[in-house]
Amino acid sequence: MGGRLQGEMSAGLVRARERFQAWRAQHPPRRRLPASLWKLAIKLAGIHGLHRTASVLKLDYYSLKKQVEQATGEGTASAAF
Repeated sequence: MGGRLQGEMSAGLVRARERFQAWRAQHPPRRRLPASLWKLAIKLAGIHGLHRTASVLKLDYYSLKKQVEQATGEGTASAAF
């Protein structure tokens, strides 16, 4: 099976992790992430998956999942009977 070793990270994930760390260093804990960082996380989740992205960026998995669903329009229940 091809694929990355568990310890390897793409350059995009490494840069994003650095951006998140820099933002967190300049802002108090529990402050909301700006839309630009969420947008980056959503993009990376589409490439690397929710779990990997949330883990590397130290995001709550379910918060990231919710953001992805809102951005892609998934998760909206529309019953067509």
